[in-house]
Amino acid sequence: MGWCELLNAIFELYFAVFSLFASLLITELMGAVVLLLFWKQAKSKVLEYIVPIWEVTGTFAALVVVMGDFAYPTLLIPIALIFAPLLTVFLILIVARNASIVFAEFIIKRKWLDKEKLFKLYAASTLVLGITVLIILSALISGAGVNFAQKTFSFAAWLSSPGSILFVVGTLGIGIGAAPVFFSLRSMKNRVLPLTGAGIGLSVLAYYLYSPSFVSVLMLIPVVLTLLVGVLFLISKKTAAIVSNKAIFIAVLSIIIFSLQFLVYPSAIGGAVSIDAVTTSGSLTSAYFSITAVGGTMLAILLGFYMNTAMRSKNSKIEERLK
Repeated sequence: MGWCELLNAIFELYFAVFSLFASLLITELMGAVVLLLFWKQAKSKVLEYIVPIWEVTGTFAALVVVMGDFAYPTLLIPIALIFAPLLTVFLILIVARNASIVFAEFIIKRKWLDKEKLFKLYAASTLVLGITVLIILSALISGAGVNFAQKTFSFAAWLSSPGSILFVVGTLGIGIGAAPVFFSLRSMKNRVLPLTGAGIGLSVLAYYLYSPSFVSVLMLIPVVLTLLVGVLFLISKKTAAIVSNKAIFIAVLSIIIFSLQFLVYPSAIGGAVSIDAVTTSGSLTSAYFSITAVGGTMLAILLGFYMNTAMRSKNSKIEERLK
């Protein structure tokens, strides 16, 4: 394998794992919004997914960080310095998210504190956490608000940059629109295409404002796949059952995210960083592939076990706790 091919392989592997992690986080984010807005109608279907999967999402996040440390060791510290305030918020929200869902699973109702309030606290924490991640991703793509030389990030500069708000709102729109598909909420099917369509439009506009070169023929892949999921959900109950299958949905969502790799490769942060220039070399390369192989295999087994057991059975314990 040549040097260029090796650099590309390191990125492709890393972005593939990131895509799966992002898919899990997005599905949690979709569930969070549904729980906040439609608790009574959707709690059983949403919680039977979220309660077992939230720990898997956190484990994938740890793998992404470890892989990033080995793949891009000279980039991780500058990124941490630049986004230190946002990462602090992220960590606080992670603690709030984890604590609230753990207490919600096992707590016995005590006066004002009950499962509904705790699960909604989890949902609110997850929603704000997701928005925080979207702000960071937006800056990593566009460079808006980032001063890479001084290792600082200005939220005001990010906010005033064309495309920033559109990126966040557009992505949330797609997620909220796709939520009825993922959780098989047929009563909300009329919201699917209008919300996903609007979200796609806003997202594409945001990418164009970041850089017109982003809106190319490659953009058709995520756009077509996203719309296809919504259309299949509406065509018939048979096709709806296919796209509502958790494993299929997450696989398609991972492909959609993976197809957007051109947003950060070969350069990121508005062209300020060449990804190949900061990619690991030497002995760290072997360590990177070894860690990815071992960690990725273990997590794949864990996720596969989850998809083939937990998601094929009704979680009777959750139903009992919600009574």
